[in-house]
Amino acid sequence: MDRPLAHFKLARFQFLLKARDRLILPVYKGSTFRGAFGYAFKKVVCVNRAGVCESCLLKEKCVYSYVFEIPPPSDTTKMTKYPFAPHPFVITPPMEEKRDYREGEDLSFELTLIRN
Repeated sequence: MDRPLAHFKLARFQFLLKARDRLILPVYKGSTFRGAFGYAFKKVVCVNRAGVCESCLLKEKCVYSYVFEIPPPSDTTKMTKYPFAPHPFVITPPMEEKRDYREGEDLSFELTLIRN
């Protein structure tokens, strides 16, 4: 039996957060978690303190660029109208409808990393 996705490796992490202040999230919480993850990740790994990826000499070797700004392969016939390939991660935000978290309250999310 052919298993086309068998060569992918997944790592799943669950994060438990505690609100330091009152936190009001949008209806779709995923965009907030993705933005916060990207901001924190770039802050940790970026050697170009200006934070501008387009003109960075290390863009081709940068782990942030690979995760958030990976271009589709130049020889691809698919995704030609998109500037970036799909991200190698999936964030699963809290599925509860609650959006207003008081100081000290917990909320959690999952992060799945994908590697081929």
